[in-house]
Amino acid sequence: MDIRRGVSEALDLPKEIMLDLPLISLTGREEVTVENHKGILTYGDESIRVGTKAGILCIRGQALALKQLTQDALVITGKVIAVEFLT
Repeated sequence: MDIRRGVSEALDLPKEIMLDLPLISLTGREEVTVENHKGILTYGDESIRVGTKAGILCIRGQALALKQLTQDALVITGKVIAVEFLT
Protein backbone atom coordinates (compact mmCIF):
# COMPACT_ATOMS: atom_id res chain seq x y z
CA MET A 1 0.00 0.00 0.00
CA ASP A 2 1.19 3.50 -0.83
CA ILE A 3 2.30 5.33 2.32
CA ARG A 4 0.24 8.43 1.48
CA ARG A 5 -2.88 6.29 1.08
CA GLY A 6 -2.19 4.63 4.44
CA VAL A 7 -1.68 7.98 6.19
CA SER A 8 -4.85 9.34 4.57
CA GLU A 9 -6.89 6.38 5.80
CA ALA A 10 -5.29 6.27 9.26
CA LEU A 11 -5.83 9.97 9.91
CA ASP A 12 -9.17 10.09 8.06
CA LEU A 13 -7.89 12.83 5.73
CA PRO A 14 -9.52 13.53 2.35
CA LYS A 15 -7.98 11.28 -0.31
CA GLU A 16 -8.35 13.91 -3.02
CA ILE A 17 -5.94 16.14 -1.10
CA MET A 18 -3.45 13.54 0.12
CA LEU A 19 -3.28 11.60 -3.16
CA ASP A 20 -3.90 14.53 -5.55
CA LEU A 21 -6.95 12.75 -6.96
CA PRO A 22 -9.77 14.59 -8.70
CA LEU A 23 -12.94 15.41 -6.80
CA ILE A 24 -15.87 15.43 -9.22
CA SER A 25 -19.22 16.94 -8.26
CA LEU A 26 -22.39 16.87 -10.33
CA THR A 27 -25.28 19.26 -9.90
CA GLY A 28 -28.09 17.39 -11.59
CA ARG A 29 -27.40 17.16 -15.31
CA GLU A 30 -26.57 20.85 -15.54
CA GLU A 31 -23.11 21.33 -14.02
CA VAL A 32 -19.88 19.41 -13.39
CA THR A 33 -17.18 20.66 -11.02
CA VAL A 34 -13.73 19.06 -11.18
CA GLU A 35 -11.23 19.87 -8.45
CA ASN A 36 -7.52 18.89 -8.62
CA HIS A 37 -7.47 18.86 -12.43
CA LYS A 38 -4.34 18.98 -14.61
CA GLY A 39 -5.82 21.10 -17.41
CA ILE A 40 -8.22 20.92 -20.32
CA LEU A 41 -7.05 18.58 -23.09
CA THR A 42 -9.86 19.07 -25.62
CA TYR A 43 -12.78 21.48 -25.65
CA GLY A 44 -15.98 21.38 -27.66
CA ASP A 45 -19.69 21.97 -27.13
CA GLU A 46 -20.37 18.19 -27.07
CA SER A 47 -17.23 16.86 -25.36
CA ILE A 48 -14.62 18.21 -22.96
CA ARG A 49 -11.61 16.16 -21.87
CA VAL A 50 -9.79 17.05 -18.68
CA GLY A 51 -6.45 15.70 -17.47
CA THR A 52 -6.34 14.32 -13.93
CA LYS A 53 -3.91 12.19 -11.96
CA ALA A 54 -6.45 9.35 -12.20
CA GLY A 55 -6.55 9.58 -16.02
CA ILE A 56 -8.43 11.46 -18.71
CA LEU A 57 -11.90 12.53 -17.65
CA CYS A 58 -14.39 12.94 -20.50
CA ILE A 59 -17.55 14.97 -20.02
CA ARG A 60 -20.07 14.48 -22.86
CA GLY A 61 -23.23 16.45 -23.41
CA GLN A 62 -24.93 19.23 -25.32
CA ALA A 63 -24.15 22.95 -25.26
CA LEU A 64 -21.23 22.37 -22.88
CA ALA A 65 -19.40 25.51 -21.81
CA LEU A 66 -16.63 26.37 -19.40
CA LYS A 67 -18.16 28.52 -16.67
CA GLN A 68 -15.10 28.80 -14.43
CA LEU A 69 -11.43 27.82 -14.63
CA THR A 70 -8.89 28.21 -11.85
CA GLN A 71 -5.68 26.41 -11.06
CA ASP A 72 -7.55 24.21 -8.59
CA ALA A 73 -11.00 23.71 -10.12
CA LEU A 74 -13.11 24.01 -13.22
CA VAL A 75 -16.85 24.21 -13.71
CA ILE A 76 -18.62 23.02 -16.86
CA THR A 77 -22.27 23.81 -17.61
CA GLY A 78 -24.70 22.50 -20.20
CA LYS A 79 -26.76 19.33 -20.57
CA VAL A 80 -24.50 16.60 -19.15
CA ILE A 81 -25.04 13.18 -20.71
CA ALA A 82 -22.01 11.25 -19.41
CA VAL A 83 -18.94 11.61 -17.20
CA GLU A 84 -16.35 8.87 -17.66
CA PHE A 85 -12.67 8.06 -17.33
CA LEU A 86 -11.01 6.98 -20.56
CA THR A 87 -8.59 4.06 -20.55
